[in-house]
Order: sequence, then C-alpha cells, then structure tokens
Amino acid sequence: MTKPLLTSSIAAPAFFGLNTQESGVTLQEGFALHADNCIIDKYGRLGARKGWSTQSSSLDGVEGTNVGIGLVGLSDFQEITGDRTRLSWSPTHFFKGSQALTTLTPVTTDTIVHGNWQSVVLNDHTYFYQRGYIPLVYTNLGAADTFESFVQHGPTQGTHQTSNTALSAYGRIWHGDTPLNKTTVWFSNILDGRDFAGGTAGSIDISSVLTQGADEIVALGAHNGYLIIFCKNNIIIYSDNDNFQTSMNTTSLTLVEVIQGVGCIARDSVQNTGEDILFLSNTGVRSLNRTVQEKSQPMRDISKNVRDDIIQAVRNENLAKIKSVYSPTNAFYLLTFPASNRTFCFDTRMMLEDGSYRTTIWPELIPEAMLSVGSELYFARPNGVALYANYLDEDKPYTMSYFSNYFDLEMPNTNKIIKRITATTVGASGQTFAIKIGYEYSPIYFSEAFVLGTGTVYEYGTAEFGPAPSVVPYVISWPAGGVYPNNWIAGVGVSVSSSTEYAGSVLISEQSAPAQGAGDIIQIGFSTTINGTAMSLQKLSIYAKQGKVL
Repeated sequence: MTKPLLTSSIAAPAFFGLNTQESGVTLQEGFALHADNCIIDKYGRLGARKGWSTQSSSLDGVEGTNVGIGLVGLSDFQEITGDRTRLSWSPTHFFKGSQALTTLTPVTTDTIVHGNWQSVVLNDHTYFYQRGYIPLVYTNLGAADTFESFVQHGPTQGTHQTSNTALSAYGRIWHGDTPLNKTTVWFSNILDGRDFAGGTAGSIDISSVLTQGADEIVALGAHNGYLIIFCKNNIIIYSDNDNFQTSMNTTSLTLVEVIQGVGCIARDSVQNTGEDILFLSNTGVRSLNRTVQEKSQPMRDISKNVRDDIIQAVRNENLAKIKSVYSPTNAFYLLTFPASNRTFCFDTRMMLEDGSYRTTIWPELIPEAMLSVGSELYFARPNGVALYANYLDEDKPYTMSYFSNYFDLEMPNTNKIIKRITATTVGASGQTFAIKIGYEYSPIYFSEAFVLGTGTVYEYGTAEFGPAPSVVPYVISWPAGGVYPNNWIAGVGVSVSSSTEYAGSVLISEQSAPAQGAGDIIQIGFSTTINGTAMSLQKLSIYAKQGKVL
C-alpha cells in the first residue's frame, strides 16, 4: 500500500527571529538558525533589509584636503529657528552639509587625531565631547559658523572637563568619564551648556553610593524624569522631588536605586526608544524598563536568543568602535561590530514571550556611525554620508539568506524521503532564488535554483489601472553536474515550474520543484540576490514520504 505524502509548512519563516542558543529539533519552527541581511517586516514576514545610497560627495579632495580615511561620526544640529544642519567628522576633520560637504575647522589648542566624539545639542549649540580633549562648541549665528573649544568660546564659566560621555537632558548638559576622574558627573546651569560654575550648576560623585567597590562611568541616559548613570558594572539612577517635571531640580537630587552586577560597556550602544533605554552590557544587549507605579527597574535581556554571538563579537571588538541607532520609522535597534563584520538588527515592534526582541544579522552593512533624523536613517561611510534606502548597496546587489531550525516532522528516528519543496515569496521581481534542503545536521545542502517572475505591478485590476490579475507560468532548466557555490549539490537536470500572481499591488510568486535526498533530521532555507527590488518570504513547504525506521 502506498504511503501518503507527509507535509510540513513554515507559514512565517523566522517570525521569531534568530535563535542560535538552541539548535535542537525541539526548537519552535518560527525561529531561524541563520538570517542574513534580513528584517522582520511589518507583516511579520522575513524580508530583505534596504541598502544604502551615498548622499554627500566624496571626501577625497574636500576643499583641497585628502581625508579619504572616511567619516566616523554624524550629528544633526537643529537651531531654535527650526533650521537643520548636518554635521559629520572623520578622525581629523569636521564637515557640515548633506549633499556637498564643507570643512569646519574648530579653533582649539588640541591637535585632533581621533574621531570618537559624542555630540549633544542644547539651546542652539552643539557640544562635542571626547576623552582627553577640551570640549568643542558649534553654533550658527546669522549664517556664520562659530566652532571653538570651551577655552576659546565665550562666555563660558567653570573648569571644562575633558569628558568622554555627555547628555543633553532636562535643560542641561551632563558629562563625565575623564582620564583622571571616572566617578563624577558634572552638570551645567539651566539652558546654558557652557556654564559649569554659576546658577544651579554642580556635580554628582557616585563613589559614595557604590556598594561593591570602585566602578567607572561609561555613558549617561535620561528617561521619564530620571537621570541614568551607566557604569561598567552598575547602573545608578537619580531623580528629584518635583514629580517628574520637564526640568530636573538639581538642588533636590535623590538617589533612587543602584542596580548592581549589570552595567554598560560601550558608550555608543545606549539608545532611548521613548519607552525604554537599550544598551550593551557584558552579557548581551539589555533593556532598562522602568515601572513608575512600583518604583522598580526590571531588566530585560533582549539579546537572549543570540547572546553567545553578541559576547563573542564583544571579545573581538574595540569597544569605542561599537555604534548603535534606534530608528522609530523602521522599528529597529541596530548595533554594529566592525571587527566581526556584523550589524545586529533587533526588531522592536514586538517582544517575544521570553522578553527578547526578534533578531537578524546584517553581515554586509557595517557603518562607521548612524543617525536617525525624522523618518530617515543615515550612515557614515568611507566616502561620505549614505541614506538607508532602496535595495542596493550603492549600485551593487547583496545576498539575503535564511535557514530554518532542524526538525523531524514529528517522526523521530524515521527516514523521510523529500519529494518536493515549495516557496511563496512576496514582492520579488526577476531575482535569482535558490531553495535549499539539508539532512542530519550536515553543512552540505541540495539546492534548487529559480529566477523569480517579473512584470509591471498594477494597483487595481481594471482597464483604467491596468489588466486584471494574471498568472504567468515559466520553466527553468539546468544541466546535470553543474557547479554551485557554497557547497551546494548540483541539480540533476530537472525542470522547475513556477507561477507568479499580481495580487493588488503586490507581486506574489510560488516556486515548486522536485527535491533530493532523505534523512531523519531536516533543515530548509534559501538564498537570493537582492538587486534593487524588495522581497519577503511568506511560506516554505516540503512534501515527503515516510521511509524506514532507523
């Protein structure tokens, strides 16, 4: 008697994001073991990330100088009038502008050879802080740029500490972490980031509140009326007695809590999402989620499912080069590790049951710095400022790929003979697409290659707006014995059928092909070239026959 076909579908591949901590067959099917150059789109589908497109001119030869070593920082300066100026910098030069870059030369006694500046804006001024350097002040008065160190800029008051981290919050500039003082936070007078001696300016010494020995300030944050001081191994939280008013009363600063054993290890990993503060600790990416009613600070490990990958990337990295950005428009938090050539993308649209965020990895897009302004996301690139847009990295395609977790069709210790595999994609147009299947945890995969459908996508199926939805069949063949990259096993001369539907304004393709091989443990996935067109994966399905019991 012929045995019926076994079927299995992953309706929303990688809906839960990556999970490299657990790789057994009991892992929920919505997780992925591999998801490169992907995002989880707003419909919960695995989709291609966007690419980048250069917006500014090349840095080589800007105003007669050769600064081709590239940009390492970005800042957005908004004047009181509402006018905006894009500021950027390399290790040795500063620039302004979005399209054509103009060199800014700060008046300072320092010789600038490092570009690890942190910029903050207060009351029509941008302040730049970097350890060991006198802070810089930029403003634009009547279209005339003023860019000077605190020593040259007047009027300024007080001793100007050479701090490494700064924050603009509650109408003040806060800064700390100097070469000689790791436990003091200085704060300016109200609405004057240049005045650290008059009015209600002052400082906070955290050494007296640390309960487990010394620690070092790394970064500063502000959230819901609290001042957050991130140290390497502690988080210290201050507030005032004014019931979370917009301006913090520094005459009544009160210690709220010291969270021990968890801290921040990278200054530029700190991002305020409006509802939370995300940061990198020595055990992964964490979230500081405060519940006002309970006056408590519960901690969430949002990188739980990729924790070992994060920790390994930290070990290989210069912590000063780790950068991050939160993009509310794209609903993700990006964290880059240049030495590992990885950008981790944490989707913030939803939280998993374990408190983590859905995660994917971008191995081919590693910005030197990132900046979110309004609905746009910008990257600092070697040749200028780039916009996160389109589906090309400049003018080059890139590879999107995915592999499922391992599964056994709920029939352990039984050989499964895979007969056919199908994939449903959304939004593709003319891209190369290869469905892959592997067995028994082997890194060798059988691969079936396609070219996805092309055509004009009409908004409505009427004579006015274009033809009614149609189906376009086609057949693709390849010779036996072909050589495929990445250890793919060649096809065997079969023909592959596919259909493409134009449903509404979305191009939907379903690919189906005979599959090869058999095994107890199965893994399926795909790779595709993203070449100017968005693509999302809706569903993967396999059809198999039951073989012998192993």
